[in-house]
Amino acid sequence: MKRFFMLIGLLLFFALLTACSTRPSLELVSSRADIVNDKSKVGAIGITEGDKKGQELVPTALYYEFEIKNNGNKKMGGMDEKGLQVKIEPNDKLVAISKETVGFNIFNPSSYEGTGVGYGNSFYGEIQPNKNGKYIFTFDLGVSEENPQVPLRVPSKEKLNKLKDDALDASLIVILDGKEITRFNLKKK
Repeated sequence: MKRFFMLIGLLLFFALLTACSTRPSLELVSSRADIVNDKSKVGAIGITEGDKKGQELVPTALYYEFEIKNNGNKKMGGMDEKGLQVKIEPNDKLVAISKETVGFNIFNPSSYEGTGVGYGNSFYGEIQPNKNGKYIFTFDLGVSEENPQVPLRVPSKEKLNKLKDDALDASLIVILDGKEITRFNLKKK
């Protein structure tokens, strides 16, 4: 009889342990990467000096758009600084193509210093149960007009196409409260 109660207790313990699991139930619904030159998607760079002062330059950018679904029954993240965060981790091949295309690793923020262009992201800090969150990343690749304020020029069409073809050779990492909770291989999607 004592063994029976120990067995029942052990089974209850494991049932309780799995019921309290905090494993996220996130699903990558869609992922896409494109090369864009659209002010509504990537913004513009205001010229502050010279004969073109007041005009804007629209950069050409590597543009990522992801949609993640919360299949769970609890909200993921929050609207504070510890909300749900997402980042792209490029594979070695993508980093090499990035360097070949623009001369530096576009996925490393400090590499943009002195280029006149930059990067950006837009995303939800939380995803409600059974809802989708949209995540957008832009990595500027240069501008088409010559300007001393923005020395980085748009690479050739061939280089841009090569970058676009391999843009999903990366992982999408989801972070909650500063800890990685899941990772999606974009190459498999």
